[in-house]
Order: sequence, then C-alpha cells, then structure tokens
Amino acid sequence: MYVKLCNFGKYTNGKSEPKQLKPDSDPSLDIHRKIRVYRIVSLVLFVICVLLLIVVLLLFMKLTGTQPCQRVEEIERSPPEQECSLKKCHEVYQLPREFVNNRERLCSDCGKGWLRFENTCYFLSQNRFTWQQSRKECQRMGGDLAVITNERVQMYLSRKGSLHYWIGLNHLGTNEWTWINNTALTVRYWGDQSFPGECGILAGNEPPERSWRPSSCSLYLQYICQKM
Repeated sequence: MYVKLCNFGKYTNGKSEPKQLKPDSDPSLDIHRKIRVYRIVSLVLFVICVLLLIVVLLLFMKLTGTQPCQRVEEIERSPPEQECSLKKCHEVYQLPREFVNNRERLCSDCGKGWLRFENTCYFLSQNRFTWQQSRKECQRMGGDLAVITNERVQMYLSRKGSLHYWIGLNHLGTNEWTWINNTALTVRYWGDQSFPGECGILAGNEPPERSWRPSSCSLYLQYICQKM
C-alpha cells in the first residue's frame, strides 16, 4: 500500500535551501566615500599651498624691491647705500624758501660716473695711471685721491671695486704712512706689506679688512677719486 506524503515546505524531501545572508553594506560605497574625502583634503591642501606661495612672493617683492630714499638720522650707524636722484633729494629736504641755497648744496649732483655715499662722491676709474698722474686726474675733476677714515667707506669702496686702485695714501719722503690731506692714519686695513713701494693701493679682490698694500708709485693702476 502506498502512502502519499504531504508537502511540508522546506522539509520536503528532507532537504532545506541554504539561507542567503544580506551583507550589511556595499564595499564599493565605502571606497567611493573615502575617495571623496581624499579629494576634499587634497583640494584644501592645494588652496593652502597656493595662499602660502602668494604670501612668500609678496614678502619677497617687498623685501627686495627698490626702497625710496630715506634721510639718514644716525651717521654712526652703517647706512645702506643711497643712490638717490636729485628730485628725490629735494623731496626729502623740504626746507623753507629762505633755505633754498642750503637745499641745493645738500642735493648737489655728484656728476656722471660718480657714486654718492653719505656726504661724499667717489669715482672709480677705468683708465690706468701712475699714482701722481692719478692724483692730477682727480684734481682735474674737482677732487683728489680717496681718503679712507672709517670702516663704512672702506666696506663701500671694497664692494664697488674689484681691481687694484690707487688711494690717497703714501709715505713719500717720510717713514710714516700719511693721507694726502694730512689726516692721521687712525684706521688701518693692511694686508700683505711685504711688497716694496711708497704709495698705497686698495685691492678690491681682497677681504675689506686687509685689502691695503704698498706698491711702487710708478705702476699704472686704476684709481679712486673723491670730492665733497
């Protein structure tokens, strides 16, 4: 005798279908979310870098740009090199009408080829002459060979010149080095004094603190003139 078994669902034939587990989240969604976060962070960092670059450029332009001429209040401090035009000088010295002559004296132009430092004009020649001929050339231009009496002038002329220049230092007829204007030799920047000679030169290619040396007055060298 055959018995027909009832269909009891999942227990039919004694087997059950495996239960499908739903994942809690899609992995691809997490990846896309992280990518968006990285992009936002990268964009913020890029904007910060651009802003910093702009700030650096502005500071560089401000620090290295040409500054307006300023009146030096303290002579004893080492002032920066001033290359002012005559017009700018007049703007600095705003004197009343009755002092126009004084202003013109303060703002007098050194002349073509001359350099102004503090209250003195200097001329570094390209031509070569003996010491005596160099002095005559300076006198012809209204000045004389340079007299260096402080460290500021020594540093300035050493920076400007890269050759060997006659200066107004000698011991012609005496045993002592003296300046041509009879100024006492209060500061000394001697280097190698083993060279024979009675006239002094400034070697622009030597360190400023030891750039003087004696030389024969008959040598043909460049020279430095000065005038007030």
